[in-house]
Formats: sequence, C-alpha cells, structure tokens
Amino acid sequence: MVNIRQYHKSDELNWLDVHASVMVDSSAWWIVLHKKPEYASGKVVDLVAEADGRIIGFISIEVDSEIMKPERDCGFVWEFGVHRDWRGRGVGWQLFTAAHREMLSEFGVRRSIWYSQEPRSQEWYQRVGMKEIDRHMQLSLLPTPEQKEMFKADGFACWRMRGSCAPEDFERIQSKYTVIEDDDTLKPRLCIGYEYIWSGKDENQQ
Repeated sequence: MVNIRQYHKSDELNWLDVHASVMVDSSAWWIVLHKKPEYASGKVVDLVAEADGRIIGFISIEVDSEIMKPERDCGFVWEFGVHRDWRGRGVGWQLFTAAHREMLSEFGVRRSIWYSQEPRSQEWYQRVGMKEIDRHMQLSLLPTPEQKEMFKADGFACWRMRGSCAPEDFERIQSKYTVIEDDDTLKPRLCIGYEYIWSGKDENQQ
C-alpha cells in the first residue's frame, strides 16, 4: 500500500537516495543534489510517497516562487519523481493530486507550472491534460578565448557555461559557439513548460 504524507527533515537522506535513483534514468536533471533544497518563499507543498516503510516518490511545489515573478498565485514544481520500480502504478498521480489538494487548501492556489527536458515526463504531462506554455533549449557551451580572458581578469577560471535559448536560435548558437554535445548529461535538450489548473475533480484520472 502506498501512503502519501508530508516530508520531514528526518527523511532527507532517504529522499536524496530516491532522488538520485530517479536521476539515473532521467534527463530531467543535470546536477546531483547532495542536500534537499529549501525554498525562499516559505510557501511549500512537500510530499513523499511511502511504501513498506521507504520513500518511493516525491513532489515539491513552491507557491509564489521568485523564479515565477512577477506572476503570483501559482505553484512552481521544483521536484517530482517516482522510483523506477514503482512507475506505472499510479504513484505519480497520487502525488500529483495530493499536492494540488494541499496547495488549494493551504494557499488557495489551483495553478501549477511544470518544466521538464525528459521526454517521458513531457508525455505524462500531456496525458494528464497540462497545457504547453513554453519551450526552450537547455545547453552548455565552452567559453571562447575572449570570454576566458574576460573572466580570468576577474580571477575566475571558466571551464563551461550553462544557459538556454529559443529553439529557433539553436542552430545560430551552435554555429557561433562550441556547444557541448558529447556529454549525455550536458548535451542540448528541449525543455517544455506546462501549466495545470486543478479543478478538484480529477482524482480518478490516471
């Protein structure tokens, strides 16, 4: 039986274990977390899915996040994942609905914003009825000699740079700079943003 409950500080190591296991077969993340993030607004929905005494999934949504300014009254989804051994059993949907119920009851917010560069996640978001609101390329570059010198003058040795561009600008960026493409973690990927407005009546959907 799967139980959805609040995250507790004592869960941190187990949470990080599951987060790392989700990263193994997902391109949604490009950095490893060594500490569970904390969120500046203090308005957070932070849930875990637990089965047989261990954490198997997680969701963290920050309401009125700095990253969404000037927009307000929406939740930005920072973390969402289910261990691969438990996928396809409705655990993600349980986390999804529980998080939206809490976001509405605690903060009066129905709208959530999601971003992912993992194709399987994008398919799931579309399947549950999310609306696409944005798309961009995420990529890493090697700095040019001029950029290296500029940073060096400030005492900073720059090895690589991370950023984004509009999909239609990618070929131009690719022709002008050295884009890192041979590293599976850092290679260019299409990141799609979605919006979901919860009606409160979707709990039987899978």
